[in-house]
Amino acid sequence: MQRIKCLYVFFAFVIGLIFLPATVEGIIYIDIGSPQIRKFYLALPEIKDLGELPHGMKEEVEKVLTQDLIISDLFYLKDRAQFPQGTVYVTEENVDFTAWKNVEAEFLLTVGLKAEGDTVSTEFRLFDVVQGVYIAGKRYRGEQEGVRVMVHKMVDEVIKQLTGERGIFQTKIAFVTDRLGNKEIALMDVDGNNEHIITNNSSINISPEWHPDGKSLLYTCFRRRNPDLYQLFLSSKNVVLLSAAPGPNATSAWSPDGKRIALMMRGSDNTEIYLLDSQGKNPVQLTKSWDNKVSPTWSPDGKQIAFVADRSRGPQIYIFDLPTGKIRRLTYEGKYNCSPAWSPKGDKIAFARQEEGGFQIYTIRPDGTDVRRLTREGSNESPSWAPNGRHIVYASRRGGNYELYIITADGGGPWKVTSSISNETEPAWAPWLQ
Repeated sequence: MQRIKCLYVFFAFVIGLIFLPATVEGIIYIDIGSPQIRKFYLALPEIKDLGELPHGMKEEVEKVLTQDLIISDLFYLKDRAQFPQGTVYVTEENVDFTAWKNVEAEFLLTVGLKAEGDTVSTEFRLFDVVQGVYIAGKRYRGEQEGVRVMVHKMVDEVIKQLTGERGIFQTKIAFVTDRLGNKEIALMDVDGNNEHIITNNSSINISPEWHPDGKSLLYTCFRRRNPDLYQLFLSSKNVVLLSAAPGPNATSAWSPDGKRIALMMRGSDNTEIYLLDSQGKNPVQLTKSWDNKVSPTWSPDGKQIAFVADRSRGPQIYIFDLPTGKIRRLTYEGKYNCSPAWSPKGDKIAFARQEEGGFQIYTIRPDGTDVRRLTREGSNESPSWAPNGRHIVYASRRGGNYELYIITADGGGPWKVTSSISNETEPAWAPWLQ
């Protein structure tokens, strides 16, 4: 039997949120759905120390803020050397739009930071320099340990104010790590910080998959000497065995409504795609043929499932239409295509294709058109979409171990978000919390 290779809490510290006065509502400044989307020139003056900051906090906030803005891939950050208004903390009362226009800034973002005992507050003000208007501002207050969370909330709010869509920086990424000597499931923030392992059973744990509500994970574990399917609830740490049929119970995927699970299970002489209910019961076999199938991924409307089959002299991607039961082939180029991941917007499927020297990440439309190669360097596997349908996280080996990188489907990046001597593989980007 041919082996298909590509199997590979939020705790909010913020205790207070204050809206600063806003003058503009409901305007979309950046249309991220546009095929001609471009990056805009953003002026970000040095963060203003408003009092009593602990050593290193300003620098930490600066680093997190800048990294989030860069990964958003919406902005060119202007050089501060030519900024007007000196060291003045720019607010809606004293902003000099003419001066900022003269340095060709399109948007202006000013940030203030202040500590009071064990708490810290941070605030921002966002301006449209071209139109000369103050867009919005907010202030966040919480424990000092939660300052990174505040910055992620801030950037998400800036993105929402400009695009009308939620930002991604309060979401999580699950992945597989071998840092303990075996494969365990871990979580991290989008920027690679706050990593922590959530399984620790000294076994092999693979293929993490988020429930649509973002509160639990499916994964496959060999702790009972069989690749069984488990569900881990993040808040309670409770683990439930969902499927323990002999053979693989692996590469699982929740339906968009959270009522069904698609996964690979053993067929008569091969592996097939099955459906289970949300409790892991009532298996229904979807596919039935001599070849091996793996890696199902649902369309956002729940009507189609893309998967990998090796019926065509090598792994290729196919789509199963649930209403009709018909299967059509999606990929025809390349001898080895695997790890499909359907975009939350439904417009693209990311996948890995074997090229000379390794795998590369591609996208393709569900009708088979518009095939685009996104990566060039190293060997790259296991793409997973952010809930905004624009960013993709994947595992990349560039000479040594596997690390996690982020790109955008329209060519932004890559940005390396892990740095470890261990291997970090099989990333799964969490949905927005419901």
